Amino acid sequence: MLRVTPALLAVLACAALPACGAEDEDAEPIAPVVDRKPETRQDLPELPRGFEPYRSRAHGLGFGRPPGWKATGRGPATLLIAPDELVVMSLSADRSDEAVSSDIEGLAVDTFAALEGYRGKLKPSKPRKFAHRYAGYQVRGDARAKKTGVPQRLRVVVLEREGRTVVTAVMAENSKEKAPDEVKQAYQALRSLRTGPVDEKKGTQRSGRSG
Repeated sequence: MLRVTPALLAVLACAALPACGAEDEDAEPIAPVVDRKPETRQDLPELPRGFEPYRSRAHGLGFGRPPGWKATGRGPATLLIAPDELVVMSLSADRSDEAVSSDIEGLAVDTFAALEGYRGKLKPSKPRKFAHRYAGYQVRGDARAKKTGVPQRLRVVVLEREGRTVVTAVMAENSKEKAPDEVKQAYQALRSLRTGPVDEKKGTQRSGRSG
């Protein structure tokens, strides 16, 4: 089973944008030109049967939580954990000018390649468009955990709500046990995702149809 270890949490939280990696300290920073737009709260779409609305106001994210799944905030990310822990998905949002002005297709590839906690060099697939209300791209690939040797199928999806937010989802599936039904549920949750203003004082709201 894919256990939710501190190392795994660090790997998934690494999806916060821009992609984890060293910065060139000698390079002169160039301020991106961004046409910023106000980030209003969007209603969630109609959810699949059995899914419950979940909102992290601290992260400005809302989505449908699959039946039996655990959703929790962990640092800069919101984690979705399947009941048998065979699938874990991290959701993180970046509202910086650098993220909003980035090339999300390339960002999906770079984020995948920068994930830590796996053996060898990660090789992402060619990015493909991801069907969502927001613009999105997805890459996939296989890896083996450094500590446990457990084989995993990794998926990285980057979504852009234009002029407002870039959201990165990192999904890890135990590819030895395989969990196609739970992968499907994770994708359904991701497709229901909507963003809104961040309000750290409000925390999390697990029910209600407002989005």
